[in-house]
Amino acid sequence: MNSKKVCIVTLEYPPVQWGGLARTVENVACHARDMGLEVHIAHLTVLENATVLLDENRKDESRNGVMVHRLQVGAEDLSDRSPTMWDFAHTRAFKMMYQSLELLHSTERFDLFHSFFLYPTGYITGLLAQRMQVPSIVTLVGNDIKKYIFCPEMVAFCRSGLENADSVVALSFDLLHTANALFPVCNKGRVIFNSVQLPPVSWRPHPIQNRPFHIGCAGIFKYAKGLPYLFKAIKEIRQRHDVILQLAGTLRESERQIYETMVEKTGIGDILNFQPALPHDRMPDWLCSLDAFVLSSVSEGCPNILMEAMACGLPCVATRVGAVEELMEDAVSGHIVAWGDSVAIADALERIIQSPDQGLSLGSAARKRMKQFSSKRERKAWRNIYADILQR
Repeated sequence: MNSKKVCIVTLEYPPVQWGGLARTVENVACHARDMGLEVHIAHLTVLENATVLLDENRKDESRNGVMVHRLQVGAEDLSDRSPTMWDFAHTRAFKMMYQSLELLHSTERFDLFHSFFLYPTGYITGLLAQRMQVPSIVTLVGNDIKKYIFCPEMVAFCRSGLENADSVVALSFDLLHTANALFPVCNKGRVIFNSVQLPPVSWRPHPIQNRPFHIGCAGIFKYAKGLPYLFKAIKEIRQRHDVILQLAGTLRESERQIYETMVEKTGIGDILNFQPALPHDRMPDWLCSLDAFVLSSVSEGCPNILMEAMACGLPCVATRVGAVEELMEDAVSGHIVAWGDSVAIADALERIIQSPDQGLSLGSAARKRMKQFSSKRERKAWRNIYADILQR
């Protein structure tokens, strides 16, 4: 595959973004680089109500042996006039995304396009790849197929992205099956789980005398993360135990109202500690400072943060979403509970609090389990897909 060029198209990439998607894309880019491919990242950013020109919207940088093209596009401002039947709020942004990729391809002549997230990158990349007769992959990560298929304005984009891709990669079987319900993709679909590195530090139980039990959760907090159910569970748990809830990450502005409402409704504000997102290299130490980790999501792909908590050997409770049942063995390497069920979360936490030996056993099994999700395994899976498409 030497001398072959791949263009990975994404809306999130480090260091501009830090979340699970950004890190997944960077991992795959590094895997492709290590395969001998020449890897380019088309990192698309939308600037609201800004004048952006196609001959000024690109900045290139080399990052870890990967060429990163930061591409900015402008969104049309329709606020000063009444929209007509010809207007759609995102038409200009989508067209500029397409044209920016087209201009990039005209100079680089890519052999493969690979988009992350179905809407809008999978849609736009699929259109360009079909027109240029270049093979393409679309990777489903979570909210793309779990959220946007329920929006009438977006479902057609999602379907088109699935249809145009030569290969559909999902981060869980749940995502692949959901996509297949929208458009038949199982004949060209594969599942590749994320990978995790075991940190040198390993969790050990903390003495509970004169110390609250620390329960943690981290990430980009949005509807899918299910914080209200965690808040209700903490309300229940605190009636019997001295606990603290620690959150690390960022809160989506669209979720701020329900977040504040649920904090007030559950009355947990006095035991809630919300801190900004931590640098990735500091995450293991933060996780090891906890007594238990909870993933309360109502939908997921392959949650990196859960894998990191398990890799630390921390006792974990996770809802039955996305790849959780592949990552965790219920009652062996963690507790798996129903999503959208605060009572189930509280009951699982109660078992960990009441039985420290069980918590240690769960954490030890979790760390051992994560050895199966190595970078080597992930790289081999991506190598097989890239080789299959590029050698057709």
